[in-house]
Amino acid sequence: MTTLNGIFKWVYDLGNWLAKVMYLHFLWVIFTILGLGVFGISPATAALFSVIHEWFDRDFDIPIFRKFYAVYKTQFLKSNKLGIILIGLGVFFYIDMNISKQYIQSFYVHLFLLFIIFLYFLTVLHFFLVFVRYELKFLLYFKQSLFVALARPLETIAMIICLILLFYLFRFLPILLFFAGSSIIAYPLAWFAYRACVQIEEKRLP
Repeated sequence: MTTLNGIFKWVYDLGNWLAKVMYLHFLWVIFTILGLGVFGISPATAALFSVIHEWFDRDFDIPIFRKFYAVYKTQFLKSNKLGIILIGLGVFFYIDMNISKQYIQSFYVHLFLLFIIFLYFLTVLHFFLVFVRYELKFLLYFKQSLFVALARPLETIAMIICLILLFYLFRFLPILLFFAGSSIIAYPLAWFAYRACVQIEEKRLP
């Protein structure tokens, strides 16, 4: 009987989790659209990570919409400025890689670009969790995100593995991407970034 109760509780908890991540994904889509896509994706993603961070740091039963909307509204301008830099850097590196492959054709230049792009990728992995967890000066978010990625390599590797696994999961079950894609992607990234931040903070304590 105890085992049966345990199974029912597990099923209930899983259903509750799925309902919340689907609702959170729905909010992310709606508020991204409300921000006209380009100006909505960064604050919506910041709000998404903020809710998930709250689940890990405080309580899974927080009022999702209230938290999401509060972060979206208060961080709209700041997250957009940072998001434009992230997107701009991504576009810049993409163009540079194409120029390197088609025109420069230097192994060493190409290798250097790949290294810089890898560091950029690591920064992006941790960026939004760092953004919602810390109150930093503008450009320090990039420095702190990269520092967390390099200081906790195991968590960073785990994040990359999760992205690879999610890629194949979404290929096998594309409906998940439609109904809960942003939340399912953000959840493991936020979890490992959160663990990394906590471990670094604990080591800094006297």
